[in-house]
Amino acid sequence: MIVTCKSILRLPYLEKMKLVAGEGGLDNVISWVHVVELPEASDWVKGGELLFITGVGIKDNKEALLKLVKDINDRRLSGLVINVGPYIKETPKEVIDLANNLDFPIFELPFEVKLIDITQSICRAIFENKLKKESMDSFMREIIFGNIDITDEIINRATLYGYNPKKTYVPLVLDIDNFSMYLKRKNIKTETAIANIKMQIQETIEQIAHSHNKKCLYAIQGDAFFIMISISKNYYKTDRILMENINSIAESIRRIVSTKIQSLTVSIGIGEPCSDLKNFKKVIFQAQKALETSKGCGNINCVTKYKELGIYRLFLQVNTHSEIKNLYDETLLKLKEYDDKNSTNLIETLVVYIEQNRNLGKTAEVLFIHRNTMKYRISRIEEILECNLKDDKTAFNIRLCIEAGRFLKII
Repeated sequence: MIVTCKSILRLPYLEKMKLVAGEGGLDNVISWVHVVELPEASDWVKGGELLFITGVGIKDNKEALLKLVKDINDRRLSGLVINVGPYIKETPKEVIDLANNLDFPIFELPFEVKLIDITQSICRAIFENKLKKESMDSFMREIIFGNIDITDEIINRATLYGYNPKKTYVPLVLDIDNFSMYLKRKNIKTETAIANIKMQIQETIEQIAHSHNKKCLYAIQGDAFFIMISISKNYYKTDRILMENINSIAESIRRIVSTKIQSLTVSIGIGEPCSDLKNFKKVIFQAQKALETSKGCGNINCVTKYKELGIYRLFLQVNTHSEIKNLYDETLLKLKEYDDKNSTNLIETLVVYIEQNRNLGKTAEVLFIHRNTMKYRISRIEEILECNLKDDKTAFNIRLCIEAGRFLKII
């Protein structure tokens, strides 16, 4: 489903086009094609395009060609096609060396080949890919957010978009961090500009999955991307490294998005693997909850696994938050009320004390206070809560309530 510098070589009419440099960039995604005569035309591009030059405006000017390659690589174009013939007889060695160093694909195309046939073939593939992605997006939103029964007909439809019932899938939910604030800060207001940002993220997801030889199904809803990435069916019995590979994919997406789009970050939640289309909704929910829980704790620009949520997974099973709030109130509310009334911060002291495994010395170091001050605070906390913090069961209960407070965004 993805159109790259590598995949176009299999298209009709492109059998005479050959790669001469930049093999490391063959996975670059192509968003469109441009045919130009003058090097300055590179000023008009947005990024992701495959640029064709006939050489009329460059001819045998090696320096101009070197500058063009540097410029279009900086502008994140996908590649360059040089129409070799009367104007540029061959790609200069210096240009080939530069492109190889940059992993920037350069192709040569004989002058007698009709450019119109080449560009139409590539544009047709891009257009068909766009239609298929839109159709897949609509279908996946039905699966994830709708209430449809997973019949044989639905499974057959899913296979049209790349679903393989012999594969296991891992869910990822990606959310753009503080997107409305980012748009306001950058003064971005038009729907076109916003859509372009989301398209860059979408292309990054596709490109990274493709570079890892993974197929992915996804839907976009609001500022979030709901993704199912395929892994081998026998994951549970053989290779757990595959899940580490999924984490690596998620980290790559997070890192490359922030590199591509300045000042913008994304966070990603990862759910548990599933082998059945009817469970997609359930595991996507897990990934979404992992993401929401992490963000609720104040984390952004990170990857969070549902499996690592620990006690939060139990909290997520509770139908209402009132029971969790009761748990917190019964144990820690008195201490919070004391802090509010006396402008103290004993809750923070207690949290650090528990996190430091009730080690007075280490807690005092973290809080930058004297050990005797620390002893006094612990004594005061025990008095207010009417408990003995040296008791393991009490400490466990307080740790649980601290996590409940974090889950509810009270702490």
